[in-house]
Amino acid sequence: MELRQLRSFIAVAEELHFQRAARRVNLSQPALSQQIKALEEEVGTMLLARDRRSVEVTPAGEAFLWRAREAVNAANRAVLEAREIAGTEPMEFRLGYVSYLNLRVVTRAIAAFRSAHENVEVRHEEMPTQEVYAALRESQIDFGIGVLPVTHPTLKFRKIATGFWSVIVAPDHPLGEHVDDDRLPLAALRDQPIAMFERALNPALYDSWIERFRGAGFEPKIAFETNQVQTGLDMARDGEVSFLVASYIVDPPPPDLARLRLGGFENSIELGAAWREDDKSSALNEFLRQLRGAISLASEKKPSRA
Repeated sequence: MELRQLRSFIAVAEELHFQRAARRVNLSQPALSQQIKALEEEVGTMLLARDRRSVEVTPAGEAFLWRAREAVNAANRAVLEAREIAGTEPMEFRLGYVSYLNLRVVTRAIAAFRSAHENVEVRHEEMPTQEVYAALRESQIDFGIGVLPVTHPTLKFRKIATGFWSVIVAPDHPLGEHVDDDRLPLAALRDQPIAMFERALNPALYDSWIERFRGAGFEPKIAFETNQVQTGLDMARDGEVSFLVASYIVDPPPPDLARLRLGGFENSIELGAAWREDDKSSALNEFLRQLRGAISLASEKKPSRA
């Protein structure tokens, strides 16, 4: 049994699609199918039930999947630790998240970590939220940041930000008259040009917003999609659009703009940091310590609300 077979099986079991899994492990689809077939022959039972239209993990495959992930993660960590101890490559700590999240606590933790550990190379892997947890499971990164919840049993997490959805507008925007309202009804955005995050950053979250607008009885006028927070703020500042954004991404809003909290739905969103449960590295422990310190400092500086 080979690690490459285990990695291929894990990819198919998670993607439930041979073509997507083949792209993920950089194989042709026929080569991937041959690896799965050879693995099943060695195990002695079917791990995947597939036909021309669908792929499902069998009960035996579910049990095997758990151990396959453990084996692959252990092998990845063993290689990295051996290289670090031997000094054949510099120690590195890989973080995966999308810069659009614009989190000060993360940048402060990175700066403090780098200052205390100059021998450790910190690498930021820019990746959409939906890829973060899969990259963690496969040991492609050591630490990830994404929207909660984290449901995978091999990952641990802690909440690092809680917020709400809002629109940011210029004072002279048509919605500016609602600045003193406790909540802005979603229906108020009907016929209003909206700037929001690019779908590629989080397709599931983007699509849920489109459905939310439709559930409120209208098709949204998406005037612009962006992967840069500053672009959204600049467009709002021009007065042509309202910028749909989570509160923790723009906190606080610039003094020349107004933030209107949306209402009429369960309006909360949580962001978390995640890591592999079996990762006992000193680099991870130190980064978690620096992150806790940054979160504590941010809480102390945040003004209390009446």
